[in-house]
Parts: sequence; structure tokens; C-alpha cells
Amino acid sequence: MRHVLGNKQLLILFLASFFILFVGMGLFPLLPLYAAGFGARPAAIGLYFAIVFTANAAGPLFAGWLSKRFSLKSLFFALAAAPVPAVALLGQATAFWQLVVLTSFIWFTGGAVLALVGVLTAVHAGDEERGAAYSLMFTAYPLAGVVGGATAGWLVEASGYPALFLVMAAVWIGTPLSALVVRDHKDGEVVDEEGDEAPVPVSAFGRSYFGLLVAALLVATAVNVSRLGTSLSMEALSFSPGAVASTATVSGLITMPLTLLIGALSDRLGRQRFMTAGYLLAAAAAVALVVAQTLWQFWLAATLAMIAYSVTNAVGSALAADLLPKRALGRGIAWFNAVNSAAGIVSFAAAGMVMEALGPVVLYVGTAGIALLATVQLGALACDPGLPWRFLWQRMPATRPAPACV
Repeated sequence: MRHVLGNKQLLILFLASFFILFVGMGLFPLLPLYAAGFGARPAAIGLYFAIVFTANAAGPLFAGWLSKRFSLKSLFFALAAAPVPAVALLGQATAFWQLVVLTSFIWFTGGAVLALVGVLTAVHAGDEERGAAYSLMFTAYPLAGVVGGATAGWLVEASGYPALFLVMAAVWIGTPLSALVVRDHKDGEVVDEEGDEAPVPVSAFGRSYFGLLVAALLVATAVNVSRLGTSLSMEALSFSPGAVASTATVSGLITMPLTLLIGALSDRLGRQRFMTAGYLLAAAAAVALVVAQTLWQFWLAATLAMIAYSVTNAVGSALAADLLPKRALGRGIAWFNAVNSAAGIVSFAAAGMVMEALGPVVLYVGTAGIALLATVQLGALACDPGLPWRFLWQRMPATRPAPACV
């Protein structure tokens, strides 16, 4: 971890992530309340988030495609600067559709930039310190939740939503400024710069990598439902915007040190056991929401979901980088990032509709079941990559060794 903290490029990437996540983590708990102000019901809010995360899933894929045509540095700056006006304009929205369009564009570009951060982290971190490097990047999530959540809640209650979005736009400007001093190479090497060599075929990514994507898709679905469900349940119980925003603050304070510690330990003790713990915490977060009625209970559920989110993404990104051929890092890491957003497409849409039709208990119990299914897939990945859905990729060569059984 000491080498990681002394790496200036990794610290720049951390700052770039933090500015984006300050906005995203600060706004996420409040957007359902803001949408409700336009008359949106839970089902409509769920569809709204599904559209937003469809855009968010497309962002990393778009970044991966463009990374073959432009330098990572120039692409980083352009995508980071583009959404600043859109963030400010959120406070001027007069109709629900305007909120949907603006938020979708912000999450699209944000997802693209965070995917580039993931690629550049793999470039600038050594093989033996990837867990620590990615844990540093994903510590930006809970840290942004603490600062962004507290700031957003205070601004809304003190000055209203227009002031909130203006401040968030000003914060976002830090990301393109960070992009000006980041390098897209290490020791003269550029990621995915393949020259005359043929592109790495998708089949060469290996069964272990695609088995990991399935597990990541399932657990991300569970975590996303819990994150949105926390806001929807609190809104139904008439909690104030400040109380809703406090879930991000409390969960972030607890998650920060754990993410750094677990990422560093995964370099020494292996990725598998820590990812399994994160998957089980995702199930626990959903169970906690079944009985949540008071503020501290929602803090607990939000904290469990945040720990699961940060740990599974940090350690999972490191594991994906371990499994991928070096020249496929650009596409492979972008795909891994896109999986988290892709899970949100279905989970957010379903969360609102299931909550309206069947109630929150059915929603959260089903969510816990999905997290447990993800844990089964992760365990199968360690001993027999691809099970229990191995037929989807059984013809793909296992070009990288699977993680050892633990």
C-alpha cells in the first residue's frame, strides 16, 4: 500500500474519480426524492434509474471503443469536461423527461471516465499491488459518499435543489483538470496499443474472466436494488432529504478503511475469500431492509450495501486484470465496469415495479436470493470456471489460470 500511495499517477486518478463520485454519490440518494417532486411514482422512478444506468453501462463500452482510436489522455479530458453544463442544468429542469435526459448524459459520461480510470490504474499499478491500487480507487466511493452526501443533504435543506446542482457542477470541474496531468502510458507502453498485431480475440479472454462477469452481474443486481430501495423505503416513510442523504455519509465513513484494508490484504491472501465476504454482505443488506423502519436501521442497510459495492468492485477489478491478457485490459476492464451498470438496468426497473405490486418484503427477500446465487457462481469459478453456466463459454480456452480454491 505504501508504494501505491507514493505513486503520483494513481493519486491523480483517485482525485479524478473522487470528483465524479462526489457528484454521483451525493445525488444518488436524493434523485428519487427530486423525481417524486415531478409527480413520479416508485415504478416511474425505477424506470428512470433503469434508463440512467443503461446510459451508464453504455459509457464504459463507448470508452473502450474510442480508446482504440484516441489517446487515453485526450479521451479522458474530453469525456470528463462534457457533462459539466448538464449537472448545472439539472436544477433548472421543469419536467420529468428533462431530468431523465440530463441525468442519463451525466451518468453516461461518468461511466466512461470511470472506466478509463480503471484501465489507467492497471497501467500504472504493478502486478503485485493491483488489489491495493484498485482498493484506493474504490475508496473514492465511500469517501465521496461521506463528503458528497453530507454536502448534498445540507445544501438541499439550506438553499434548495438549484444551489445543490450548481455546487455539484463546480466540483465536477476537478475531473477534467485532473485529466490534464495524467499519463496514458508507463515506461513507454500504451494500453491496447497493438501496432501490427491482430487484436486479442474475445475467446482469448478466458472462461475464468467470463465466469467472473456472471458473478459480478448478479451481485451488482442485488446491491443496486438495495441502494435504490433504501431511498424508496425512506421516502415512503417520509424521511427528510437530510436523513436520506445521511445514509451515504454514515456508510461511507465505515466503508473507507475497510476497502483499503481488504484491497491490500487481497494481494497477499488472495481475492476469492474477500469477494465471497462481499457477496454475502450484499445479501445481508437486502435482509436488513426487510425490517428497517428507523434511521439507524437504514444506516445499517446502506453500510452493508456500500461495503459490498466497494469490496466486490475493488477486488473484482483486480481479479479481472489478473485474468485478462495484457493487451486486452482496455476492453476487459471496460466490460467489467459496464456489468455493474448493466445490472442496474433491470434491477432498478424491477425494484420500483415489484415494490408497487408486491411490496418491499418480497423485493428484498428476492434480492437476498440473487446475492446468494452470485456467491454460488463465485465459488464455482474458483474450482471449475464457468459453472453453473459453463455452457455459455465452454469453448473458450482458459488462457489464464483460475483462482485457487479457498
